[in-house]
Amino acid sequence: MRNDEAHVKLRVASLKELDALVGKYLTKEAPQVFWEEEHACLRFESIEEALEAMRDPYFQLFIPEDARANTALKEVQEFRAYSSDLALAWEVVERISPHSEPLHIRCVSGIWYACFGSLPESSSKSAPVAICLAALRAHGMDVDFSADWKSMPGSDRAVA
Repeated sequence: MRNDEAHVKLRVASLKELDALVGKYLTKEAPQVFWEEEHACLRFESIEEALEAMRDPYFQLFIPEDARANTALKEVQEFRAYSSDLALAWEVVERISPHSEPLHIRCVSGIWYACFGSLPESSSKSAPVAICLAALRAHGMDVDFSADWKSMPGSDRAVA
């Protein structure tokens, strides 16, 4: 159970940030790591591959000419989509259930409410988001996350 003295308030602005909190603190998942060039937004599996591409004259054509002198690589860590995939959200429930009170979840007028035991409810238009927020709350993290959810056509991932 959580320690009220260690209760932390956090604000997240995207599903990826929410997924990172769940992956890092609840499921202890090792994220997928890749490298990205900031202007062309191309993804590379390793830093070596990224550096090799940066030296390639053909690759340089993908970067706007005025940005070539200032281009940079950044490391990106990506966690599984707990906040938009109900099956993955349920894995979170299964993972923390032995250490938490029972999950209570309900839907009222299109809004999902979730909580573990008698903790305050977390709510969202998305069931996986409500579950993730409730799971984080059960572990001492009160996450402020408000967004208008809609489903992308042809996608199984909700976006803000």
